[in-house]
Amino acid sequence: MREKVRNTIAKFHMFPGNAKIIVGLSGGMDSVALLHVLCGMKEEKGWDITAVHIHHGLRGAEADADRQFAEKFCASLGVPCLLHFFDVRAEAVSRKLGEEETGRLLRYAAFQEAAGEEGYIAVAHHQKDQAETMLMRLCRGTGLKGLAGMAPVRGNICRPLLFCSREEIEAYCRENRLEWREDSTNREEMYTRNKLRLKVLPVLEEINPRAVERMAETAELFSVEEDFLEQQAAICYERAKLSASEGKVCLSRKKLQELHPAMRKRVLRKAMDAFLKRDVSRVQIDALEDLLQKETGKSRDFQEGVHVENSNDGLVFSIKKEKAEGFCYALPFGKELSVPEAGITVKLWLSEEKTEILEDICTKVFDYDKIDQTIFCRTRKTGDFIRLKNGRKKIKDLFIDEKIPRGERENQPLIVAGEEVLWAPELRVSEGLRADEQTKRFLYIRIRRGQV
Repeated sequence: MREKVRNTIAKFHMFPGNAKIIVGLSGGMDSVALLHVLCGMKEEKGWDITAVHIHHGLRGAEADADRQFAEKFCASLGVPCLLHFFDVRAEAVSRKLGEEETGRLLRYAAFQEAAGEEGYIAVAHHQKDQAETMLMRLCRGTGLKGLAGMAPVRGNICRPLLFCSREEIEAYCRENRLEWREDSTNREEMYTRNKLRLKVLPVLEEINPRAVERMAETAELFSVEEDFLEQQAAICYERAKLSASEGKVCLSRKKLQELHPAMRKRVLRKAMDAFLKRDVSRVQIDALEDLLQKETGKSRDFQEGVHVENSNDGLVFSIKKEKAEGFCYALPFGKELSVPEAGITVKLWLSEEKTEILEDICTKVFDYDKIDQTIFCRTRKTGDFIRLKNGRKKIKDLFIDEKIPRGERENQPLIVAGEEVLWAPELRVSEGLRADEQTKRFLYIRIRRGQV
């Protein structure tokens, strides 16, 4: 077994020389074997090894005895032992999770805390654990990634015993005269993993005595294929990407639709992974597939504020902003006013003579006698309209026609008088209020980017 562990560590580049390694030590046979075999390599590799033992607060005196055993075993190896106590039952109620899942989350949080940013975590999962993991995921529903089981290395978490059988681990412990503790809850069928271990795997081993070994081999094969497909998905994702900025990614609908459905799902998953902290579910991917087929303007909201819109350019992924409060500024004459929400400044002035100026996209001239009321720079309101040559158009419809992204419409500045819009900057100017040959008082409005 020692040689198999050594080869696994080398093959997957688990621990570099002089690494800080945190070993999860429950006191059971697997973790005892793991700590012992790593300590046998400690001087050669220059590793700094520390064990972490978790008391889950569930088994009373039995758990207390496990703690004492862990401390004694670590002392015999000359290894520091960090102890943590958790009330898993209370935590499970607080988090609204099962005790099994809560215990796992607490354990790994303690391991990560001990490892810090530079350290590595070694846990004692082996072949049978891998088979149980595959079965659990298969029962819940999963894809290739799930059937690949536990990875030998995930981040800083390493599994040196993953390719060792339970029989090999027991033989190692007996050869080295190692004692271990038996967890009585491992015989309780209330836990999913225990049911699989106690009921399902024995039946599979009746069909094929090497079922566990074969399942572990299959998981490794799936892992290799999953790695290849993810590499291809990364390439396809970059090819489909039209643009990307902080908090926003746009993928080409055309290129997405050209992909094989299996690869398209992976690319969509990659886009969601850029925004979601949790795993992307099959239901979410199906919703994205459905959105991809819908007309422009359709959108879906997902967890953690992720918003996906089917725009003219493509499928746009972004973090949904809080609904804008809007802004409204009365514009004084002769003084430049900042509108920080829009990143602009606005200046109004009146003249009874038409001044020759370079009228461009930043300066417009109006007939003030047709307005004769306070001018505002504000965001849109229901009922806002602008006069065009062929009639009136609602600002809502103007934004849609001009393809202003939905998320930008709430902060689009408008120059208005009452409900009538004089000027939608960079879009349209009111045809009914422009200065003409009969104008006596000329209203000049200048907008520039930046602040005063």
